[in-house]
Amino acid sequence: MDINGYFKFLSWAEPALLPGATVLWLALHLGWAIVLGSAVRLLAGRFVPRYQSALALLVLLWTLMPGELSPAFWLGLAFQSPSAMTVLLCLGWLRQQFRRASADAASSAATDARSLQLLLAAGIVLGWVLLLDTLAWFPWSFYAWGFSVPAVAVALVVAALFWLQQGSRASALPLCVLALFVIARLPSGNVWDALLDPLLWLALQVGWLISVARRLRRVGPLPRATHV
Repeated sequence: MDINGYFKFLSWAEPALLPGATVLWLALHLGWAIVLGSAVRLLAGRFVPRYQSALALLVLLWTLMPGELSPAFWLGLAFQSPSAMTVLLCLGWLRQQFRRASADAASSAATDARSLQLLLAAGIVLGWVLLLDTLAWFPWSFYAWGFSVPAVAVALVVAALFWLQQGSRASALPLCVLALFVIARLPSGNVWDALLDPLLWLALQVGWLISVARRLRRVGPLPRATHV
């Protein structure tokens, strides 16, 4: 394949496979139900665990209601559907909350920490690339490329290499997201929407800033120079 054919293959964006209307409706309500249920359980951390679960379940059922009574209707108008990455992260967090602490869980959490840090950095970079693409800083549309088959193939290769290099459960998360995207094309038919959404990108940056502030606090102020 010559260089022109190679770039033509990478820029190929037709045909774009989009999810059906019913699948979109289910993904919208179910995705926001999981995200809001996780958020409520996190905010209710001072309550008894059974009350935390009860509140989260009530919000989840409320979000699954059809029509304007559901908060998913209004959140969908403002933010569309949450990414598959956000939904799987919330499901993993909920699973961790209901899981009993053990030595194996502690060791697996330690091995997953580095993978999660790398995923955090990759998510921040991808978000900035998409933002600059929105501002037309690139000669071609990076977001539109996400509808193409080559974009999915490149993402799968990168995710597979990341999983093989890390070997942790957290490193398999991008592969799970991409597998769900290939099967159902959720949430919008664009691979970047499956891997990242604006709210997740903001949360990643806030988490990174908090971690930097904590490290600076641990280090403390620099020692003052003494004059002889």
